[in-house]
Amino acid sequence: MQRRSNAVAFMNRSTKPLRLVAPLLASLAFCGCAPSGILLAGPEADRAQRFFAALPERVVFPVKASFSGIAVPAARDPVPFVAGLSAPSPAEETLGLYDPLGRGVAFLSNDGLRVGVSRGPAADLAGFRGTDPVEAGPVSLGRILSGAPGYPVAAAGTERREDGAWSLSDGRQTLHSDPGRRFLSSAEYRFPGMRVTVDYPGRESADPPERIVLSVRGMKFTLRRDAE
Repeated sequence: MQRRSNAVAFMNRSTKPLRLVAPLLASLAFCGCAPSGILLAGPEADRAQRFFAALPERVVFPVKASFSGIAVPAARDPVPFVAGLSAPSPAEETLGLYDPLGRGVAFLSNDGLRVGVSRGPAADLAGFRGTDPVEAGPVSLGRILSGAPGYPVAAAGTERREDGAWSLSDGRQTLHSDPGRRFLSSAEYRFPGMRVTVDYPGRESADPPERIVLSVRGMKFTLRRDAE
């Protein structure tokens, strides 16, 4: 509650731009450690594989969405930011990050093979100096922010956790369903040299999640999807 109060007070009185977006931009990767489960085989393994493989196709392009967010660094007050996503296709995506005054800090562009980052007009004020492109392969930011796997799902081992949820892990991503096996509840993605976890807290359906939490190198970024 204290962190939320700090964030609200910051929004009401601050005119400073977002200064904590640089670690998020420099991280562009997702990973974590999943609880162990029972390895699946036979018909249940086939069902789990088909379930995860079908999730990316639930996202219908073009995808457009806006978000309000809070960045929570270790031992510091939360800092608000806003973001906007435009994705005509999985190979043509742009994610803009802005300070609370609406000034562009940085823009992520994804062509389906590489995620590049360009500086916005408020980059210097936000302390963002730029970062090298990431050879991410066929990842989709639009799918991740819509609650689906970022990569196409390859054949891989599957598990059933104690709560009944299924998990699948291939070389680039680890995916977890909800206990009812209806939608993606969390994911971990591995980009070259970087790791990030993505959670969808409070998700109750296969619709795009209202909240998204990205954890990156000790920092947490919470995004709330704006009503369309």
